Amino acid sequence: MNKKTTQMIKGIAILIMIMHHFCATTLFPDLSAGFVKFGAACKICVAIYAVLSGYGYFFAREKTVRYGLKKIWGLLQIYWLSLFTLFIPTAMRGGWKMTPYQMIVQMFGLLPNLNWFAWYVFFYVFCMMVMPVLCKYRVFRFKPIVNLGLMLIVPYALEVVLHMMPNYETNTIIHDLFSCFLYFPCFLVGYWMAENQVVEKSKQIKWMRNPIGCVIGIVAVFAVRIFVRSVAGFLLDVFYAPILICAAANLFEELECVPIWAMLNTLGKYSTGIWFFHAVFFSTYVCDWFQPILKLVSWPSLMFVWLVVLSLAGAFVYQKILDGFHTLACLIKRSF
Repeated sequence: MNKKTTQMIKGIAILIMIMHHFCATTLFPDLSAGFVKFGAACKICVAIYAVLSGYGYFFAREKTVRYGLKKIWGLLQIYWLSLFTLFIPTAMRGGWKMTPYQMIVQMFGLLPNLNWFAWYVFFYVFCMMVMPVLCKYRVFRFKPIVNLGLMLIVPYALEVVLHMMPNYETNTIIHDLFSCFLYFPCFLVGYWMAENQVVEKSKQIKWMRNPIGCVIGIVAVFAVRIFVRSVAGFLLDVFYAPILICAAANLFEELECVPIWAMLNTLGKYSTGIWFFHAVFFSTYVCDWFQPILKLVSWPSLMFVWLVVLSLAGAFVYQKILDGFHTLACLIKRSF
């Protein structure tokens, strides 16, 4: 699976994420139960990102803490720019109090946070810090099926242990660790898929070579997830997301649709920025400023498109600002 395909799948994932939050009853309290369930099923987007993150990590030349810190810094730059220019200023204007503890919580997306959708930050930090240890000691050095079993069972067992702790939901560290172990199998499965060339081998499956079969497969994943999200706390997205990714990857290769592929590629390119920016329409304090802009369009279907456009525009602007900072830093460095 090449970089272009990965980027287009990120484009699909960000659309699914926006739909997941768009179907929240805060915007449309009269939505039918079917739409609400569909919106809930769209939370598979997090697992898709986790799988893709693990997939990409496999190809890192040096799986070290230094590499992990570099990747973390790349993510934090995008997050902090919007955090310190939008979320914190509007929250303080609305009466929110800044403390040293709250500063740390907000900077690393710990829960509860001002940007409701930034919790992936601490999950990503967790993955980038844990993976160098696992790779250094070759924890997954066994046969593929044994490695897969370890990747699924061990994080789940730790998740269960954390869930059994008293008041785990009110303890920030324990609750956030629980979230990490909940999605860590998805990251590990992405790593396993890359190591064992699962996406490439999926082409041997007959329906995966048919564009219609791929579309049906993607729809089927959503349909099944609506009814069965998890079993005894074990998140089934660890299976759903890889199937969806394989189907999407093969669809892109089997079907040529330049305009749609170009749109998905653009969305994928700015997906991280869109992830953080689209929270302005939903999060406490800041949504009071931005929701009126969103609600200039009243028809739900067009409002969703408007939300995507606004989120992409915001992500684009912030990326250009970040690029400007990088250029300025390089010029200052050269001057010395």
